[in-house]
Amino acid sequence: MKDIKIIADSKKGGDLGNYWHYMLGFFLPFLVWFDKNKDQLKGKKLIIDSCNPMTDSILEEYLKESQIPYEMRQLSIKKLELSKRYWKSYRKKIKRRLMKLEVKLRGTEASVFTFHRFVEKEDAITIPRWDVYLEFFDSFPKIYEQLINEIRKKLIDWANSPSETSYEPYTLILKRSAPPTTAIGRASVEKRWLKGYGSERRQLRGIDSLNNDLGKRGHNSLIFEPGAHNLKEQIRVHNHSKALIAIRGADLFNMFWMPKNSTVIMQLSSGLMNKGAQSILAKYCGHQFYEIPHNGQVSPILTFDKIEKILDENSSTKAHNLC
Repeated sequence: MKDIKIIADSKKGGDLGNYWHYMLGFFLPFLVWFDKNKDQLKGKKLIIDSCNPMTDSILEEYLKESQIPYEMRQLSIKKLELSKRYWKSYRKKIKRRLMKLEVKLRGTEASVFTFHRFVEKEDAITIPRWDVYLEFFDSFPKIYEQLINEIRKKLIDWANSPSETSYEPYTLILKRSAPPTTAIGRASVEKRWLKGYGSERRQLRGIDSLNNDLGKRGHNSLIFEPGAHNLKEQIRVHNHSKALIAIRGADLFNMFWMPKNSTVIMQLSSGLMNKGAQSILAKYCGHQFYEIPHNGQVSPILTFDKIEKILDENSSTKAHNLC
């Protein structure tokens, strides 16, 4: 059986052990390639670059239902400090500014557009980093836009039960997960667990009170912890919602599964100084996007009063016939 190596591009910053960067920088582009080449993969085995135990399991969940044999194996060196070195050094900052200027001057001929290419060499293929592309160009590669939308629809169909023909849209409140017990010591670096994973780094406080207040005011709401659920459940739960409330973080990638023109409310955190790419993804998805100031707090408390006006303007998640 012929092996085909699927290699992650770890040289453009943005840690592939992070859910946001993994989904945009490996998972999504890989599935675009996989779906397009599925017929040519019969009799072949995929050797897939391992990025992180948690993110590896996302792709494995999907591939286990396919007929293509695969194996997860470390094929590239991915150092945890790469992202910080990439984003914080003056040389890289200057390079990024020049690249943005190049986009303005050269349009689609700019070098940043190489990020969308699948680099094939003999029996190996390097998966492009569309997270970087999205950040620079505020969109996905135009030549793959139709395929991306087709993959999105297929994954939503894959996640939803055929018996679920109707549901009441709800407001989703995301709860960040605590670090896994394996994210301790030297072994955690080798397994590529991120430092300060989930609630250890920051979290949205006051979500129980917020959920109660939403219910009292007629909103159909749900607290959901993405890190405690598999990919299929994450897609299904987000696809059934029309409003999403969360502190800034990787979990917000899941707005990708929400119906067009949904409402996304992101609570900012003082622990992050650079501008997030969540607003760019929201624009691509056609959502209404709002940011709540952090007022100097890493883990702020979000109350109903802070978001009441936003929800009133986007009232599609009001519950009906509750009596």
